[in-house]
Amino acid sequence: MTKYLKYISLVIALIGAFFFIKILGGDESIVGSFIGFTKWILIITIIIVLIFSIINLIKNPKAMKKALFAIIVLVIVYFISMALATGNEFDIKTAAGIEHVTSSVSKNVEIGIWASVILGAVAFFGFIFDSIKNLIK
Repeated sequence: MTKYLKYISLVIALIGAFFFIKILGGDESIVGSFIGFTKWILIITIIIVLIFSIINLIKNPKAMKKALFAIIVLVIVYFISMALATGNEFDIKTAAGIEHVTSSVSKNVEIGIWASVILGAVAFFGFIFDSIKNLIK
């Protein structure tokens, strides 16, 4: 299996290098093909990762419990972030002129920011707690 994966990786790398060299050479007509190639490689990689992750979770029930717990925590953080986000409409000045930002776009951005703040705070306080625990030992 490893032998075949090496050859598949080599072929993908050679195709990527071909596209890269053509783009650096100034051939802009190949950019669309390169983006399509990259998109398909990404899709195939995601499918393979999902398949092997599911297989490993099925084989290891303890890991499945931890994964389900992590997913539940992330869903809770998402809903808390959604409750905290306001989603106000506003206009923003850009290089192209003034653009209008809708409330749904604004709310999605705020959800991401609040989720980052919450997860960052959990990580920070976890670090502090762990440091204090190690000092006590």
